[in-house]
Amino acid sequence: MDAKLITDLDALEDLAPQWDALAIANEQPSCAPVWLLAWLKQLAPGTPGLRLVAVHDGDELIGIAPFFLDTERSGRVDYRLLGAELGSRLAPLAAASREWEVAGAVAGALAEANPRPDLIALEGVPPGSPWLIALRNQWPGRIPPLSSLYNVRGSPTVQLRGSFADWLATRSSSFRKNHRRRSRMLTEAGGAIRLGTIQTLSNDISALMRLHAERWSGRGTSSLVAQGDRFTAMLEAAGRELTPSGRFRIWLVEIDGQPIWANLFLAAGGELLAVNSGWDERWRKLSPATLGMVRAIEDAFERGERRLDLGIGEDPYKLEFADGDDPVGWGMLIPSGRRMALTILRTSPMLLNSAARRTAKRTLTPERIDALRGLRRRLRP
Repeated sequence: MDAKLITDLDALEDLAPQWDALAIANEQPSCAPVWLLAWLKQLAPGTPGLRLVAVHDGDELIGIAPFFLDTERSGRVDYRLLGAELGSRLAPLAAASREWEVAGAVAGALAEANPRPDLIALEGVPPGSPWLIALRNQWPGRIPPLSSLYNVRGSPTVQLRGSFADWLATRSSSFRKNHRRRSRMLTEAGGAIRLGTIQTLSNDISALMRLHAERWSGRGTSSLVAQGDRFTAMLEAAGRELTPSGRFRIWLVEIDGQPIWANLFLAAGGELLAVNSGWDERWRKLSPATLGMVRAIEDAFERGERRLDLGIGEDPYKLEFADGDDPVGWGMLIPSGRRMALTILRTSPMLLNSAARRTAKRTLTPERIDALRGLRRRLRP
């Protein structure tokens, strides 16, 4: 095997097709190169440097670990996965049953990288994934890195078994009754549900951004809203490449041609991922988010997809659809070296804060947790 650390974006042009094939084989829509490289060019924090490890067995790409160099946080040298600040499911990729081999090759390349990482962040990696343990155990040298899985969040899922009619039959009678009633209300109001096209891409992205901003108005801060035109540019770049194949989908609910709900989905290898959404609160009684999601699920059945990942966070409207949960975790590796003690010292407050949040979730009622969140928002400068 040959592991190569790539720092030049131009060098990825020939690599992208095999990289994309790995994303499809691993059923990881948010790990597709088009999506991640659009993020790197438009949204990566500071002045990032590409630090991507490509692992080949002969001419075959069998693994990829798409890191970038982030030196903005406390002066550390952090290696983070591309797309880390989007809040999506992320991970290095490997050919089937070759994760540990690939992890060994990646660990060797990172240990020799320049600059050497003070911290390797795996943000958005499923806790059941082997990557945190494999990279630690395969790290070269006598002293393995310190590792920690410091946060885990739920990500509700929907299994797409059988037919859409079969799935709908598993919903409660009240769900089905309300869905029929709301569908009639939508038709009577001059409404429709549609899937965006390459021709409507720019307008659909604008509608998504507007509705997402309205959803967050008065509720706190959305990091995506804060990115503004940069996030729009990222969606435009990824959408132009992925919409024709159906891997970038914006579903919309409209009244007289005006969007009142929009949701972006990514697809790969039978997995459909809900990325982000927004809706017009004035149409709450119509429940456009439920109407639109049901149509997106029906379409996923028609395409033969196997699972819908509703995204990180156990919001009530997601749980209305979910029949499973595939959590997502945040972990880190701190390699041994002269800066190890300083890095541990600098990360301790974050680890302690994470431990406090986990304790609060175990011991406090949901109402008390919501009250504390509200207090924290008010105290922020």
